[in-house]
Amino acid sequence: MDNSLDREKFIFGSLFLLTNKLQVKGDQLFEEDGMTLRQWFLTVMILQFQDGTPTLGEVSALMGTSHQNTKQLAKKLEEKNFLRFIKDQRDGRILRLMLTEQSHQYWKLRENEGDIFLNKLFCDLTNEELKMMVSGITKMLGTIETWDDEKKGENEHEQN
Repeated sequence: MDNSLDREKFIFGSLFLLTNKLQVKGDQLFEEDGMTLRQWFLTVMILQFQDGTPTLGEVSALMGTSHQNTKQLAKKLEEKNFLRFIKDQRDGRILRLMLTEQSHQYWKLRENEGDIFLNKLFCDLTNEELKMMVSGITKMLGTIETWDDEKKGENEHEQN
């Protein structure tokens, strides 16, 4: 790869490949319990909110996915008694997500397996490489966020 564009194309394609491989390996980790990596990810995203009952929209935004996608994942967790939908007290149209005690217990028992999975995934990377990856991924996510802001601005401009 002699030029920057070739490296960018390689990285772009590799991100898709990495995502697919991570999905497969993560699903294998949880398959005996009928769970998926995406269900785990939804659980982790819910835990990012201090009050423990974020709205469906808040979690969707944090996950970077659609409201419908998040709701589908949440319904699967609800069927397993890992999550409850709660109507917002001030606005009944708003759905909040709350993890059940069963969910907390399950993920607590699986925490060690998750740590082992991450250690295996990153074992060949130096601390410096990890720092560079964090920096690069953070910048790329920020760039994508500006695209969303630009699109909103264009839509507002078209409406005026």
